[in-house]
Amino acid sequence: MTKKLSKSLFAIFAIILVIGLIACFVNFTYPLSVKGNYYSYSNFVSNLKLGEDVSSSLKVVYRAEKDENEADTNYEKLLNSTKQDLKSIVQSEGYKDVTVSSFLDSDGYQNIIITVGNLVTLEDKNFVASLIENPTAISFSSDTAKENILATGKDIKNVTAGSTPTEDGSMAYFTLIEFNDKIKDKMEKAGESTVYINIGENQLEWTHGIKDGQMPLSMENFESVLDATTFANQIKTGMLDLSLTQISSDEITPTYGPKAEILLAVAMLVFVVAAFAFLIVKYKHLGWLACFNLLFFVVIGLFLLQSIPLVHINFAGLFAILIAFILTVDCLMSLFEKAKQHYQNNTKLYIAFKMAQKETLFKTLFLNAVVLISGFICLFMPNMAIQSFGWVMLVLSLVSTFTNLALMRLFVKMYLAINNENGKKCNFHKGGKNA
Repeated sequence: MTKKLSKSLFAIFAIILVIGLIACFVNFTYPLSVKGNYYSYSNFVSNLKLGEDVSSSLKVVYRAEKDENEADTNYEKLLNSTKQDLKSIVQSEGYKDVTVSSFLDSDGYQNIIITVGNLVTLEDKNFVASLIENPTAISFSSDTAKENILATGKDIKNVTAGSTPTEDGSMAYFTLIEFNDKIKDKMEKAGESTVYINIGENQLEWTHGIKDGQMPLSMENFESVLDATTFANQIKTGMLDLSLTQISSDEITPTYGPKAEILLAVAMLVFVVAAFAFLIVKYKHLGWLACFNLLFFVVIGLFLLQSIPLVHINFAGLFAILIAFILTVDCLMSLFEKAKQHYQNNTKLYIAFKMAQKETLFKTLFLNAVVLISGFICLFMPNMAIQSFGWVMLVLSLVSTFTNLALMRLFVKMYLAINNENGKKCNFHKGGKNA
């Protein structure tokens, strides 16, 4: 490998790493719209499914009842539809860890339970609570007193968010309400005069007519399609097939305290920074190379952990992440120390690394195999904490093997194309001298 090719490859890997780190830790809204809609990106860390011992969650229980005029409709079908719609509403706001279930209480009523996890900030908790704790009642009337009801949420076919360009070149954002065919003609006729939209305790006055059964609501506080989408989701809570009456609403705080997640994140960050600093001081250029490799370990590991549905990170899972990280660092240091020993015996730098790679291959495979097997065994344990530990160890042992035996060997080969003789740049010295 030539120096020019090596430098080019380092540049390419650096670009890939930067993109990966952005994907891991940065949330953003796409700068360009897709059919007028702007979509948000939720990073890998936000998508991690955290256990109840390290993150807050909100649990709401409803009594689900069918309207009297829907007596001929299959109740089980309405129940499943309501559960699915309720889950979809919350997930469309970016909260992926949502579970919805139902049970029959002692009075013979079906109850729906929705639990939303990974509520990291107070804003998260307040927003989710305002969205689902009390489904928004929506109706359309021809007077302000709500005496003459034209339609309710059950008469809405669909609600979507969109945008349209204005005369001054800016964008106007709106929530589009589409009425079903049964009520469409009635609403179009009512739209010839004033229609009052009753959303919870608020009332909006609509005088712009209703065409093709569609009512595009444009609010002054809509600054993006995301705002319009949130408003649409509030309306959707009034469109559920079953009427929901809240029985209870409880915030489930982390087992280890309300600040457990933040404190653990800070502790892990301090640990990683300390490990990076140690490697750089001890091995100079090789230390930087090790940090480069470890960042790929972090990116790939976070991607897999948030991608696999069965992986939930609780306190034991966080502990497993630290173990896997330490294992990866230990394998890197074993490689460097073996190379250092051969270099001290007047072996050329590139030969020293070649010999070190052969000698540390078994150790790397053995350690990762032990961790992988241990993680696999933990999956069959009844305790959820042990299962979390097992999933993390299983996934990260594979990542560690890949980064140590594939990526790191490639990075060393690339580095030796730039420096294949000067061991002092790696804090190596001939004759056993110490730095």
